[in-house]
Amino acid sequence: MGQEAFTSCQIEGRNTEVFVCHDDQAANYRYGPVGGPAELVLTDTVENVDFEPWSGLGKAIHERITFYNGDYSYEVGGGFDRPFSEEEMHQDIRRFGWVDVAQNGEGVSRLECIPETVSYGFGGGIYDAKVATGLAWDDYSKTSVSAAPVQTPILKTETRYHDPGDCLPSTEFAFGFAKMGDRLTAAYHKLGSPEASSNVTLGGLKIDRMTAFGIDIDILQDVVIGMKATEPLWEMPSGLRVGLTRGEVIRILGYVPNGEEPTAEKFSALVCLDDQDTFAKWYAVIVFGQDKRVQSISFASLSP
Repeated sequence: MGQEAFTSCQIEGRNTEVFVCHDDQAANYRYGPVGGPAELVLTDTVENVDFEPWSGLGKAIHERITFYNGDYSYEVGGGFDRPFSEEEMHQDIRRFGWVDVAQNGEGVSRLECIPETVSYGFGGGIYDAKVATGLAWDDYSKTSVSAAPVQTPILKTETRYHDPGDCLPSTEFAFGFAKMGDRLTAAYHKLGSPEASSNVTLGGLKIDRMTAFGIDIDILQDVVIGMKATEPLWEMPSGLRVGLTRGEVIRILGYVPNGEEPTAEKFSALVCLDDQDTFAKWYAVIVFGQDKRVQSISFASLSP
């Protein structure tokens, strides 16, 4: 229906086949019996779909695209070997492909393509479609990022207890107009009248937890001591929010905090002490989901 093929093949040892195609708006995954109706169909936008282009290294040219369905992910790859010698020029090109199925990031099964059934055409395609949406590939984080100019990074380095560490300005410990250290009445109105949801115990102290859409607020003695956002609605002053790719987070921070790997499952940083009263010691944790996007952002106090 006006879509371009990314890759397709029949699966070894099974009477099944996989197709991935796209246009400039959406990418589609279809898997099912050869010549029969699809058993699983998944669709994602070109802008959002997890696509990794060829690195430019090695003899084999290959790319991969991953679709997510709840806890499961389906990575589909296709490629071929480049001929380098005169002899290889006269030989059949070796083609290959695969489908990797994972649950919560843990591998479940790997399906290999029958080589002679692999259809994969390198060049343009999904890569160009992503570029047209304003995205660029960041090989450092293995994610797509906005091609727009980078703002001034927010992460700082300070020495604490004789050891250097990375920290965030205290002004970043806020979602919208609500911030850490707010009095209960202020937080209540800023967050649109959250509802009391539960009580938790921390260090032997009873903490009141209130909930609005996509955010939890922990309150002790009428002061906000913790917040956790799980929806893109709640944005930090720098623009950090749920749904950003790992690469976009690194661009806003400036670098990966505290020597973490750029593909780590979470980033964390303390508040900068020179930006606030010393009694307010906070830290932030950014957690990434299996789709390499921010799943949650939490603020907490080091001690109640």
